[in-house]
Amino acid sequence: MKPKQVLEIFAAFQKRNEPKSIAILRILVAILFLAILICYMYVQIVDVRLDTPIFSVKMQDTIEEEEIPMPNVHFAYGFQFNINCQIIGRINKTSLEDCEPYLQQPESSSTNGGIYEGVFEANGLNFTKFDIEKIEFNFTINDPNVIPLDDDSDIGIKIQIFDSKTQDPLNMKNYKEDNNHVKNSILSLTDLNSYHLSSHEYHIVELSRIKRNVAKEYWWNILGIPPKYIYETFINSQLESHPLLEALNAPANSYAKLALIMRTWRVPLEQEQKAKTLFDAVGQIAGVVGSLSFLYSLLFGTGSNAIQSWGIVQKMKWFGIKKGVKKHINRRYPRMPFIHTSEDGDNEISNNNVNDRDDIIERLDAVERFLKEYVVDADFLAQLEKLDKESNNSL
Repeated sequence: MKPKQVLEIFAAFQKRNEPKSIAILRILVAILFLAILICYMYVQIVDVRLDTPIFSVKMQDTIEEEEIPMPNVHFAYGFQFNINCQIIGRINKTSLEDCEPYLQQPESSSTNGGIYEGVFEANGLNFTKFDIEKIEFNFTINDPNVIPLDDDSDIGIKIQIFDSKTQDPLNMKNYKEDNNHVKNSILSLTDLNSYHLSSHEYHIVELSRIKRNVAKEYWWNILGIPPKYIYETFINSQLESHPLLEALNAPANSYAKLALIMRTWRVPLEQEQKAKTLFDAVGQIAGVVGSLSFLYSLLFGTGSNAIQSWGIVQKMKWFGIKKGVKKHINRRYPRMPFIHTSEDGDNEISNNNVNDRDDIIERLDAVERFLKEYVVDADFLAQLEKLDKESNNSL
């Protein structure tokens, strides 16, 4: 048999048998590491999917407007009330523009528990930088005897302010945009500028306007593919309340007064962006894969072809593996020296020593069993025997 043939067989059957305890531990650790990797990937995907978008302001696109549309205002109160309004300018204290046609007087709502609801719809009315500075609303209670105006349980008239050029979030029936992210962005404005107006007070709401490019979000955007945008505008506001100075001279049914004014005429443009994408998470996932591979190699080695083929588990006395193997070998195989020195000093080997046929057979059987169970695959020796017979027959 040629050495090259032996090496070929050994390469084909180079599997190293190991104790079942190590094999089971190896499988359990591999399953555990795989589960950790899958869970980490799932967490990364969910984190990217639910990542809160950020809005960056493009300073170069911030402009100073000369005209800004007046907002729409929704009013709601538990008792019947009336509203009148007045547009006030800088030059002429009262504007020639009549705002009463833009008012829908409060009516009882059958779908909202009988609450009285009214609306002011701007429909083209504008604040102008050098003329129209504010619009005022006066509220009166139809029957002042129904509710004492100094009652602490009175939560006041609720108002909700929205940009008149953007879809009204309280009336989405005719909204044509079907992208859920855009819809949710509009609906999130519902409580952004919501206030309760207390009685006997003059309420001033300072307004500012923001333009925003809202992303039309689809599943492929989490991969980092730039989304399409839809242009929207919305209102920011700040409420200040002061005692109503003319309350003493006002009618008995007078409730409160509201003024809407512009705080600034500068309108910034915001761009919606995703802070995270799946491409950003690939590096983190690769780092976890590398860490788990290193731990696995540290525990179980890097394979029979590597420099460090055994790991900590094979070397240390963990789980009783090494100690158990030693006990098994000592119990299964006879302890016979490969070299036996003669005690009679005449260099003659006695009949009951290594030359004894039975001892030789027993010794060879022990070596063969040890090789099959701990060194090479069982088929390796069978292949050697087969190859040896073929070589003998060829001779």
